Order: sequence, then structure tokens, then C-alpha cells
Amino acid sequence: METRQAQATEAMMAVSPTMTAIVARTLSEVADELTVPQLRVLVLLNSRGPMNLTTIAQHLHVNASNASRTCDQLVAAGRISRQPDPDDRRSAVLRLTDEGGRLLAGIMTARRRLIDGVVVRMDPEDQQMLAEGLAAFTATVAAMPPEESIGLPDGRLIPWLL
Repeated sequence: METRQAQATEAMMAVSPTMTAIVARTLSEVADELTVPQLRVLVLLNSRGPMNLTTIAQHLHVNASNASRTCDQLVAAGRISRQPDPDDRRSAVLRLTDEGGRLLAGIMTARRRLIDGVVVRMDPEDQQMLAEGLAAFTATVAAMPPEESIGLPDGRLIPWLL
């Protein structure tokens, strides 16, 4: 007989392809206007706030020249802004623009719509159990000590998704 832990793990494994498909579909909808590295920068600036190029490169685990090219493209497209750092004349601060925020919001809205299209078909009690279970899973990941976390020491599960 399977343990509850094994059942929970298998349930997460079973939902993984669906979640991957949802992410892939929403990315494909903007593929002609945004690359994955550009999306990574937008997500990072949205979740962590303004930062300099060196910090972006470190968070994304790329070299500074790759981060610079990606950020240059985003600045040219009006999705991020670059301003002199008031605390360090040799550095610039990169920020998400309203346009970049709208693009990200559109991607998240598309993901939410796809997920909601499945959740709405579930029994209300199952919806409640799903919400509680996933909240517990997320809280457990967030509470893991860095040395035990999945992926990187700061707890990020997948570095390129942040």
C-alpha cells in the first residue's frame, strides 16, 4: 500500500506536465516579442525590484555581457529603464517600466485563465483541498533552510524561472 507521502509525490509528478504545458503555451504566445532571457529579467525586476546589471547577472547565473545584451534589448523595447545610480556613478539602476509590467501581467493572466479553466470544473470541496495542499507545499518550500532547499541556496526551485 502506498504511503500518503508517496501518493502526494505522485500527484505532484502527475500535475507537472500540465503545469509545464501551461507555462510553455503562455511563453509561445509572446515568443515573437520576448525571448526567454528577456522574460527572466522582467520577472526578476518585477519580483525583486530595481537593481544593477551585476546583480541581475548574478541572479540569472549568466555573465555580465549576456545580461547586458539582454537588458539593452529590453531598454530599446521600452520594457525596462536604465537610470544612473545615485549612490554609484559607475553603475546604472534597471527598473521595470509600465510596458514591461503590462507584458508580464498579460502572461500571468493567460496562465491564470488556463489554470482556472481546469479548476472551475472541479468539485468545490476538491478546489478547497487543492488550495490548502498547494499552500502547504509552497509554505514548506519557503521555510526550508538554504542548505536543504531544492535547487539553489536561496530556495529558488528553478534558477531560470526564478
